[in-house]
Amino acid sequence: MEKPVKLVLPEIEEPTLIEGYPGIGLVGHIAANFLARELGMELIGYVESPFIPPVALILEGKPNPPVRFYGKDNMILAMADIYVPPTLVSEIARELVGYLKEMKGKSVISMGGIGIGFFKDQLEVWGVATGEELNRKLEEAGVKILQYGSIMGMSGKLLWEAGKEGLDAYVLLGETFGDKPDPRAAANVIEVLKKLALVEVSTEPLIREAEAIEAQLRKMHEQVEQARKKAGKQYENIYL
Repeated sequence: MEKPVKLVLPEIEEPTLIEGYPGIGLVGHIAANFLARELGMELIGYVESPFIPPVALILEGKPNPPVRFYGKDNMILAMADIYVPPTLVSEIARELVGYLKEMKGKSVISMGGIGIGFFKDQLEVWGVATGEELNRKLEEAGVKILQYGSIMGMSGKLLWEAGKEGLDAYVLLGETFGDKPDPRAAANVIEVLKKLALVEVSTEPLIREAEAIEAQLRKMHEQVEQARKKAGKQYENIYL
């Protein structure tokens, strides 16, 4: 019986996998796209499946598969530009872990967001790994360890499958309000990757992007407030 998914990937010795599928606040997705661009990574593979929507993503005038891999040296970056159904997520995760075991992979790092329902001046990064020693490494990098809860999607499935097979795996979740794309949360997650000595890249472009979005949101809020006050005065004049 043919497998529902096929990974088209070259053989890479002792790879490190970083995953950034779409999720809350698009944190992992933004971080993955940023890393691919800033690190000069090249398209090295993709996922084939009859269950992936028939779509080609056009980037810089060229067609690209919607679920794909970028690479540089021994680092593989997994990303998707579409919603991947849960059953397909499970199959992709299992195939990825199988590939990593065969290639004697070093570690798996998933990036995503964690929603918070209140305003904070300082957004933090939560995380969990497949062992106590790895959790201590995360704590040393300033990550708050998630003690209870659930991790959905590719991040959760990769964590579980990698742990079963004895691979080192981490999930990093940047705090976000979740109602808009959040480059600041993505920058916070990448800063943890830097502390873990996995990448070396400046997050200043993401911070500038976040500041631009925040300025736009403040302007929209001010416009709404002005319209509300103007409407309130009009009602007051009616009853005078």
